[in-house]
Formats: sequence, structure tokens, C-alpha cells
Amino acid sequence: MKIGFIGGGHVAQVLAKLFINEGHTVVLTNKHGLEKLKPVIDRLGSQAQAGNLAEVARQDLIVLAVPYKAVFEIDDQFLKGKDVIDATNYFPHRDGDIEELREHQSGTSELVAEHFKGANVVKAFNSIPVADLASLVSSKDSAKKVALPLAGDDSELKKKAAMLISQIGFVPYDVGSLADSNKMQSDTPVFLFIGSEEALSKKING
Repeated sequence: MKIGFIGGGHVAQVLAKLFINEGHTVVLTNKHGLEKLKPVIDRLGSQAQAGNLAEVARQDLIVLAVPYKAVFEIDDQFLKGKDVIDATNYFPHRDGDIEELREHQSGTSELVAEHFKGANVVKAFNSIPVADLASLVSSKDSAKKVALPLAGDDSELKKKAAMLISQIGFVPYDVGSLADSNKMQSDTPVFLFIGSEEALSKKING
């Protein structure tokens, strides 16, 4: 699969490496200039390249890996018709006070989907610090593998996200619709939780 990253920081770099290891190609971008990404691309190897936003948007799947507030600085038509994985998290101290999120009137990824009109959005890869991902792939027993939650309304996109989660050595756990993604946000018990599918289910469902 051809995967584009909006963002070239730590989250994008770790996920890109894991996806490359499974045979995918990646395109990374950032707002600081593509030259700044050269050392990153050199480390990732021949299956990675730096590109502008237009090049990222031409990939099969786009991963949002930027601070939450930066999502809304991107043109709302930019990802129309695209498959998007939202790996962002909302932190009020960094992103500002958003009453709709503070009062849990909407989920963070719901606002992302509302912003990118016509895009298909799934929330995934946000709940565990990406620095820990590679070290957590330790068990061949699926009952003991660490589960990663995902949520969204588009069944085909959820299958793609679940496939990526499985490929890099984890168990995908379907939380539900995009509205249900509020169960896996940074202000929930699921955030930073590391456990099996059974343990994650208990955490989410009480």
C-alpha cells in the first residue's frame, strides 16, 4: 500500500518504519521544508520519500500525524474522497480549549471528519505512545498480544486500518463508530493503556 503522512515527526517516523517493514511505501511531509526530512528519509530507506501535501494526498491512505490544532489549518477540501487515519490526540494545554471536546459533545475524530468534508476517517494508532510500539510486539499468542483500538464508520477503511495493526504485530479492537472514538481519546482510561484484547475490552466497556 502507498501511505502518506501529514506530519514528519516522531509519530510519523515510527509508524512509517513499521509499515515499511511490512512492504508498504511511505511519503512524509512537514511544514518546515522537505530538506529537514532528508535525514529521516535516509534512515527509513528506499521505500520512503519526502513530498509536498499534494504528493501525500495521491497515496492510497493518508495518516494524520500532526498536533491536533494543526489539522484545522489544512484546507477542508484537501482530503475529499480520501481514506484517512486520524492518529492525532487533543491536549487542551497545547491545542487550546475547545468546549465541544471539553464537554464531550463530540469526539475529536468527529471534528476531524467534519473539517475534511467528503473524506473517510478512522481513528487509530493514537492510544499508545508510538515509541513503545516496536518493543510491545513480543507474543505470537494472539490472546496475549497487545490490542490497539480503532473506530470509524467506513467498513472498508476500518479493514485497512485493522490490517495494518495486524501486520505490525498487534490485535485490532473495533471500538465502534466514529462517534464511539471518544472512548479512546487522550482523556479516557484507554489512553496509554497496554493490554490484551480481553483486557482492552474490559477497560472500554467497564
